[in-house]
Amino acid sequence: MFLLRLLSLWGCEPTQKNLTLIAIIALAIIFYFAAMSVLVFNLQPPLKASSNFSDKTPTVNILLYEGDISGSQYGFGYSPNILTSPGPTLRFTTSDVVNITVVNVGNVPHAFAITNAPITGATILFNAEIGSAGNPLQPGQSGSVIFTPNNAGSAFFYISPVSGEAEAGMYGSVVISGVSGSGNGM
Repeated sequence: MFLLRLLSLWGCEPTQKNLTLIAIIALAIIFYFAAMSVLVFNLQPPLKASSNFSDKTPTVNILLYEGDISGSQYGFGYSPNILTSPGPTLRFTTSDVVNITVVNVGNVPHAFAITNAPITGATILFNAEIGSAGNPLQPGQSGSVIFTPNNAGSAFFYISPVSGEAEAGMYGSVVISGVSGSGNGM
């Protein structure tokens, strides 16, 4: 009905050819907006995290320290006395069950999360989070998380999700290989 009224407003006869042309234009417009929403809003299926770890033994164990490098710069490291910004690259495979323990050796609260970007507020992946922006690890505290990195790629990071800390150097890269076997974390 709408198409017939539209055609009459344009002074066109409601022929099969005109109706088909309008239908094709309408589908093209719908497809355009759907494609643009995917590109603009980066819509993609969420990364799924394995949540049942009670019967799984970690294949990779990492002890990571976080803290102050200087008055306004923070970092991560495998030693409490050698922290770097960015921190060391963590390497896993999609078949690993990873146990990460983080110790806050700094003078201020910090936290840990694997994310999709090295910035505060990035999306947390694989449910891999220790502490949080609202409930960080206090100086001297430690925490652990066990997870399975089930998506391969190199566009992953670990950060301190506490406001401004990732931007002050508390981040590092995470590389996840699709190859089976242990990534060894380093």
